[in-house]
Amino acid sequence: MNSKVLLLFIPFSTWVLSQTHFTIPQNVWRISFNQSISGGRWIGHDGEKGLKDFSYNLKDIDYSITQYWKHTLNTHQFTLEYGLSDKSTFILNVPIIQKFNQDHTWSISSDSNIVVINNLMKYYFPKNKSNSGLGDVTVGMKVLFVGNPAWRGGKNKFSIYGGLDATFPFGQSLKKYYTKDLDDNGIPNQFKQLPISNGLTKWRGSLFGELYRKMRGRLVNINWSFSLSSFNREIINPAYSFLWIEETGMDSISKAIGNSVLYEEGKQILLSIQGQLELWPNRIFFSSGMDWMLSGRDQYFSKSNEWDSWMSSRNNYDTKKTLSTQFIRFNFLNIDPFKQIGPIPFELEFGIRWYVPYLTYHTYGYTSSWIKISSYFQAW
Repeated sequence: MNSKVLLLFIPFSTWVLSQTHFTIPQNVWRISFNQSISGGRWIGHDGEKGLKDFSYNLKDIDYSITQYWKHTLNTHQFTLEYGLSDKSTFILNVPIIQKFNQDHTWSISSDSNIVVINNLMKYYFPKNKSNSGLGDVTVGMKVLFVGNPAWRGGKNKFSIYGGLDATFPFGQSLKKYYTKDLDDNGIPNQFKQLPISNGLTKWRGSLFGELYRKMRGRLVNINWSFSLSSFNREIINPAYSFLWIEETGMDSISKAIGNSVLYEEGKQILLSIQGQLELWPNRIFFSSGMDWMLSGRDQYFSKSNEWDSWMSSRNNYDTKKTLSTQFIRFNFLNIDPFKQIGPIPFELEFGIRWYVPYLTYHTYGYTSSWIKISSYFQAW
């Protein structure tokens, strides 16, 4: 007896109950494409833009350096989900970085001439960098523990889920420094590289859920989530800088640190809550919410304990990060077979996200917008 697999567009009217389903029914595929544009600046210890008032002494001359970074990204994201059962869903997420730019500027103050230190900054920190390519790929599972999803309905108007996923470093990480790998101006090519990935595998466990009710014929959802992430400790190529020591020669700095470094990123906690309202029955949903991310301090293990400490934290800088964002989102559903427009059922999403000032420290504060389209198929 031959087994056959047939892919069809889902005709289920129950799917129009909510677009926030965390799991999908058994044998159902959800395929999504997300196009996002984002930009942001480095937010320092005081909640303001920039890393300010860094003190540096060179040949008994004191300097104060303030640096600014700006990132812009254009990203395509492909997501494939499959319902292994009505309570478990497999997920694969593949991001493609179309354009990743960094602008780096600074200001220097001193009682002496700043030409020498300014030229050193230009040598070690090119003002413009760019990159593109495959990002880090995520594979995971989501499982319904208790209750009923909003798309299925039932006596229990809530659901609690668990999730486990791993993000693998497929993105380009920082290349190794070689003495002879220089551009036409004599600048090491490593200095000009803008890495996409930190080169670490990330493991994340999540607990999340929803509460939902019908009020005046409109579905109302409250969704929440909590996740904890940890990273593998890996050997990476160090990012060289003269600012940690009174030594500007690359050979001396490289010898002091070593050609490779053991690195561990600090653990991360992510909290999220959002509310959703059905504006137009079975058609348009509006969502708004807030996220919080807290991370521990990164650790470095090189030949220099001084460099390890300087990389983890220093005056007005710390690898312990705090990030808070808000978002609004609209979803348009075209999956009810009795109201469907055109032959293909789909869900269209528009969203805007922005960071919250003075709740964000030691990281990039991004503002982003996106458009996402998803379609559903069934296989049996």
